[in-house]
Amino acid sequence: MRLAAVGLLALTAIPAAAQKPWEVRVDLPMTVPIELPAVPPTNPFAADLVAAPLHVQTPLREKLDTTFVVQGAGYIDPSGTCRRVVFLRLPLPGIATDIQEALQETDFTPARSLGASVATWLTFTVDLQGRVRGGEVLRMQAVQPAAGEPPNPDAVAMPSPDARDLALPSTPVEQLDQMPAAKRFRARTSSRTWNQKVRLLAEITPQGRCARVVFLSCPDGLRGWLLASLAGWTFTPGRGSDGPVAAWVQLDGELEVEVSGLESEVLRVSRQSSYPRAAGESAAARPPGV
Repeated sequence: MRLAAVGLLALTAIPAAAQKPWEVRVDLPMTVPIELPAVPPTNPFAADLVAAPLHVQTPLREKLDTTFVVQGAGYIDPSGTCRRVVFLRLPLPGIATDIQEALQETDFTPARSLGASVATWLTFTVDLQGRVRGGEVLRMQAVQPAAGEPPNPDAVAMPSPDARDLALPSTPVEQLDQMPAAKRFRARTSSRTWNQKVRLLAEITPQGRCARVVFLSCPDGLRGWLLASLAGWTFTPGRGSDGPVAAWVQLDGELEVEVSGLESEVLRVSRQSSYPRAAGESAAARPPGV
């Protein structure tokens, strides 16, 4: 019996003892090149047409009341004064100076952390109420979308931190015991008229009306007004081999826009930092600070 037990122990030890160094399994990650098939780019807005859609009448909507949303970050020092403004979103060109002046004239209850007043970057939103009084189409060109690469809309990137902004002492709002608060805020912009270039894709029905729109280049604040205007535009529809068909057309144009005075008495703030960001998290563009 004892001999049998010894023999059993010897048998169980054989596999480990018999294992050779060159038989040891080693798992190594290996890159296996896979040649992917070449897929030619396609433009979903392109179509094989006998004739592309063409605009006929392009009236612009008059007296449209709307809200223009401004977003940015303000540096509020320990005394409650706004020392610097960086805009993250401007719905219309040319209004930055007015909003900056309104913020710098506003008295804030300073931020507090651990019982002391501290400086912080405050992310804010201003809803400007106003009216697009009207406008005029100065130039408009209809272009049939070409096959191949689809058109790209204008990119909107978060501004990267400026060196002087990174150097300012600041407590993140997420770490504050008390957020800064505006004692009284009022922003107002003067009425103005300017020329604005726009670029968009419009789907034209067989009846010559605009059914859908894709904005490629247009300020945020003008998109609602332009959509309302496009509802009243008329087109010669695109034509296929069997007659009128629904088709997309790219419209490149320049508009004269008139906006009446915009104003707001409400400053909304966020308890989440948007600016300045860490170096690896921000876009490459210089921030539009003023």
